[in-house]
Amino acid sequence: MEKSAGPISPKNRLKRPIATGGSRAKIICLGALCLAVGIANSLATDTYDYRGVCPTPNGGKQILDKWNEWECECTSYVADKLNERGVPFTSRYKGVLWKSAGNWINAATQAGVPYNKTPRVGDVARIWLNHVAYVEAVDSYGDVTISEYNAGHPHDYSTRTISRGSTGYPSYFIHF
Repeated sequence: MEKSAGPISPKNRLKRPIATGGSRAKIICLGALCLAVGIANSLATDTYDYRGVCPTPNGGKQILDKWNEWECECTSYVADKLNERGVPFTSRYKGVLWKSAGNWINAATQAGVPYNKTPRVGDVARIWLNHVAYVEAVDSYGDVTISEYNAGHPHDYSTRTISRGSTGYPSYFIHF
């Protein structure tokens, strides 16, 4: 590539490649998508009551929290988020034992808490066999942004956006 010592003249400026309408549209769409994901992820902040002891020194030590869940685990984090919202959740919510995330769909059925495959902000997402997370945002495509503990980062906070139809998409959403 040639380097010029002086400023680019208007004549030479026309020789520079200019993005075509198609590539401009792609850039604009990509920018809008990045902005939307960034905004959704910024909505989630770690307000968990036990964030000061996670991931260490308490992560994985099986210390019970005030909701009778293990500190720094997904169920404790979701219990905290539900209580922030005014749902008086504990491991014995509505007289039913919730405890392990793998039991939450059974517990929801027994407690009469509705669940289905349609996400809403504030829902609890059932992911994998033994993991729950909190739904922070849902876009018009059904993609969900979740916040969670003990998923990608052992006994620590993370957020992610999961595309509807992907293999990691939640199997159910519990509507507290």
